[in-house]
Amino acid sequence: MRFSLLLFFLFPIVLQAQTDMFGDDKVTKTDQEVYAEGAEEEAKILIIPFEEKLFYCDIMRDLTKVNQLTQQQIYDKLRNEIQLSLKAALKDSMETATFLNTDSITDQDLINIYAVLGYKFVPVPVKEEVGEKGKLKKKEKKAEPKKDVGIRNGQVVAERQAVERYMSAQLKSHEVLNQFYTNYGINKFLFINQMDVKMDLTDPEMAFVDPKRLVALHYTIMDKDGKQINGGLASSEFPGTESRLNYIIGGNFYKLSAEVLGSLFKVEKKQKESEEKDNRKSKTKAEESE
Repeated sequence: MRFSLLLFFLFPIVLQAQTDMFGDDKVTKTDQEVYAEGAEEEAKILIIPFEEKLFYCDIMRDLTKVNQLTQQQIYDKLRNEIQLSLKAALKDSMETATFLNTDSITDQDLINIYAVLGYKFVPVPVKEEVGEKGKLKKKEKKAEPKKDVGIRNGQVVAERQAVERYMSAQLKSHEVLNQFYTNYGINKFLFINQMDVKMDLTDPEMAFVDPKRLVALHYTIMDKDGKQINGGLASSEFPGTESRLNYIIGGNFYKLSAEVLGSLFKVEKKQKESEEKDNRKSKTKAEESE
């Protein structure tokens, strides 16, 4: 008797719940449509460090002497610290993974990426400047191309380059990225392709009067399908007499990380605005056809 009375009172509630969950506006929707209405997939990015062969340093003698470290120790420290710096910059915006001991991703995973990774010098994208009202500034007349300086037959030779270039990541197979997405839920990949720690010889004349050094990152950002989201060259300058690693890292790495992060967000914002614009157009056409 009690069970019957309980069903009597619960039955209207069950019916109401079914109406709320499976109303007329939802019964006819497909799984894909229901999924599309949900929140966007959260970004999870993996930082892939540069290989030792792509670490260029023309001030290594000064670094080893001042810091009392071997070349290998200097390479390892710079390679690890830039990963930590990038992770710190990204952590408030998206989940970030590295190949350092603090993460579950293994060294074998890194070997798998390096096995299909190639590199190519490509032009550095033109940086767009935003004005006070958030609008892009008009492109100014191109500046004189930078000089590439080297030594030939004992003489310093400067040649003009048509465009500035950076080392870009090129994958022979995108399957490895899909595996990371399946195994770890990673859907973005930040490749640090090369690091330069060197004398700044952009202006050979000033290099002798007021010597400067710089640290630079060549990077590529891809999605889980291997499509390039962005890429470029981030650099930071420091005094030409400075060789302390703590100074180089502490005074420059956060700048490099901020520049890489900014380039990622700028492209994502542009893509989102483009998608919203397309959606508005589609909605307008649909309303006009009714």
